[in-house]
Amino acid sequence: MKPEVKKLVSAFAETALAVKLRLKKSGFVLPVSHNGGIKFKHCFVKKNSNGWYNVTNLHNPKIKYYKDIASHKIAVALAIYLGQQAKFKEQDLLDADHEYMQYFNELRIFKHHLAIAEKRGDDLKIDIYTARIEEYTPRFERAKKQVSYALYKAESLLFTAK
Repeated sequence: MKPEVKKLVSAFAETALAVKLRLKKSGFVLPVSHNGGIKFKHCFVKKNSNGWYNVTNLHNPKIKYYKDIASHKIAVALAIYLGQQAKFKEQDLLDADHEYMQYFNELRIFKHHLAIAEKRGDDLKIDIYTARIEEYTPRFERAKKQVSYALYKAESLLFTAK
């Protein structure tokens, strides 16, 4: 690395550290990466061995707040709400997560069967699976937007609390 670039990188690292310390000192906490997961205050979000996300207590992993969440965005939103000790509609978040996973899985299956049908040259099945994919894609996009909105609402709680 060139000396000018090295100097710039070190100056940036120092500035970032100073900002982080000032934010922490003023009580402002953001979700951060920690041990292969995301931590926010006392909550820890990590992917389990089955590919789902668990929201646990950072200091005592035996305390599980939520298990088997499909979307990392919903898991982080739950952690933010729990960390801020804010009231939220738990069932709405869990329903959004369930709907997202349902349509994601349906589309994955249809695309797999479409690839098999195309390999075999089965025009009838190609038409069937193409129609199903076209039907389920808008539903999946709506579910994705709903999940993103849930995280946006949780993140807005971080910035309005200060």
